Amino acid sequence: MNPEIFKHIELLLGSVGFIIALFFGLFLIITKEQRTSGNVFLAMYLLAISLRIGKSLFYNYFPIDPIIRNVFLGLLLAIGPSLWFYAKRSFLINEINNKRSIFIQYAPWLLFVIFCWVIPNDDSVFSRIIFLGLLSHILLYGLYTLYWLFANKNQSNHKPYKVYYWLLFFTMLTIAMSLIQIGVFLRIVPYLSTAFLFSAIVLVLLIYALRNPFLFKIENKKYANSSLTNQNIKVYLDQLTYLMDEEKLFLDPKITLTKLSNKIGITSKQLSQVINQSKNENYSQFIARHRITEAKRLLQLPEYQNYKISSIAYDCGFNSISSFNTAFKKITNTTAVQFRETQLDSL
Repeated sequence: MNPEIFKHIELLLGSVGFIIALFFGLFLIITKEQRTSGNVFLAMYLLAISLRIGKSLFYNYFPIDPIIRNVFLGLLLAIGPSLWFYAKRSFLINEINNKRSIFIQYAPWLLFVIFCWVIPNDDSVFSRIIFLGLLSHILLYGLYTLYWLFANKNQSNHKPYKVYYWLLFFTMLTIAMSLIQIGVFLRIVPYLSTAFLFSAIVLVLLIYALRNPFLFKIENKKYANSSLTNQNIKVYLDQLTYLMDEEKLFLDPKITLTKLSNKIGITSKQLSQVINQSKNENYSQFIARHRITEAKRLLQLPEYQNYKISSIAYDCGFNSISSFNTAFKKITNTTAVQFRETQLDSL
């Protein structure tokens, strides 16, 4: 194909992805109704891609100073962290933000931009190694995000299953994008324009978004009017952990949310928020999980081998054997009898 004709086709198709990604990203940031922390990271992902597309298209027609090219090249370092934080915040909606972690993971991008004037951007071996490293950065983040999603599949009780599969799809699409680009760079995959590739990715995401608009809507925040800060929650969580691990208050069958909150010195509503936002479960689930953990410990001890299951259940704070059996099955995916038999067989 004539190079000039190819450039015009690239401009046409690349512009589609550029415009869609740019406006969708800006929409997620400037629209208050859509501005969740998860959507902000998605917006950063889309803006990084759109600006990269824009630079590639512009560079086909006009010369760009190497320093300016490096500024846009550094945007590749923002794609991986944006994917990771978007997946995490979208899947675990009550996850407490760690600003230090966010800063650390975006630091390579900031450093690349700060030192862009000393980073070579030519056909030298060092320059090519840097570019390969930037693509590998996206790939590594994509693989880790995919691993994290598989490992935490059952951790979210607040989102429909479609959100989980959307995140899997979104992550695998990013991995595919990075692999194709690495393959092109290493000349083991036929040449594919960056603008073409990114535009295809953006179009696929747009189609998915249009078919599933609920993925980008803000849910009502349960504790929007709470006076508790993230620091307060961490302090109260430490106190709660001490009461559970050291004083083992969960063994008391009469322990209630109100009694436990009085021990800490906060209201029952505040304690409920601490548990929900830090553990992603309610009070009943939190207490049941500690009791089942203790029951598992006792079932493995030789001196408890002759104890009845019901006796262990009552010792762990349960008021009835039926509630114990239900909780044990739900948390461990097996029965207490089967669990004990498994432990005996391993001795």
